[in-house]
Amino acid sequence: MVWRKEGLVYCPEAASSWAQHSFMTPCPWMRDDETIRLFGGMRDAQGISRIGWIDVDATDPTRVKAVSPDPVLDLGAPGMFDDNGVILGDVIEVAPDELRMYYVGFQLVAKAKFLAFTGVAISRDRGESFQRLQQTPVIDRCPQGQFIGALHSIAQLEDGSFRAWISRGHGWQDIDGRLYPQYDCWTLTCADGLRFDNNQAVQIITPNAQEYRIGRPRATQLPDGSWELRATSDTLSKQYESFRFISPDGVSFSRTDEVELPRGDTGAWDSDMTCYPAKITTPAGAQYLFFNGNDMGRTGVGVARWTAA
Repeated sequence: MVWRKEGLVYCPEAASSWAQHSFMTPCPWMRDDETIRLFGGMRDAQGISRIGWIDVDATDPTRVKAVSPDPVLDLGAPGMFDDNGVILGDVIEVAPDELRMYYVGFQLVAKAKFLAFTGVAISRDRGESFQRLQQTPVIDRCPQGQFIGALHSIAQLEDGSFRAWISRGHGWQDIDGRLYPQYDCWTLTCADGLRFDNNQAVQIITPNAQEYRIGRPRATQLPDGSWELRATSDTLSKQYESFRFISPDGVSFSRTDEVELPRGDTGAWDSDMTCYPAKITTPAGAQYLFFNGNDMGRTGVGVARWTAA
């Protein structure tokens, strides 16, 4: 069995003033048995992201059934942690009338490139609209994450508690006169999935000798109870790509050498990078990886299907 890339699914291409380009950090959710709702960040002409969605066919996810006409999550209030852009995050259905969106909010400050921390918004209408839980982050800065505290996946465990996998940013890497954030991956648990204690977080993945950052950890539990996690890294030579990790418990991870999503042909939408993979299994048993291509999602979102080689 292999992941077979099925092509580009969607890119806004100046669809509206708030969605000029990009569909970043895709996050799939089964809206019903026939429909995958894929949430993602779409950017305006200034490069500021708001969260929208596309609905795709669960049997053929290259077929787009509908596109959100407006953002389901717009910018935060002026001065708040999310007033200069929002991206996913994760989406988890905790009850038939409660869909939680965990999102990463960006803020510009005078003496750092940006700050990015985690907020929560809740939908009571099956993902048609979301309301912020609060205007402040649920995961804020801490000594190991002074600049970034970004939740990228969350799961409810058998005992009802929640485990989250997050990125923490702690510095900046200068490459050819441009600053890039340095970050790594952590996990922490929480009784209700809303009140997190940064002091309880455990570091799980760090950059290797060639890397200066690795993040967007997306964890999935397998049928045997073990876990797999996909994260995206960047090297000092600017090779941006994703890797798969495996774990017996969701805490202790080992990196594999699998190349799940090779780059596309020269000139293709994913010729320079494939990043931010997010897995979903449909009720019918089909497995998909949604992922971004060039420029971290500027060229849109594509999909791969788990199929016989």
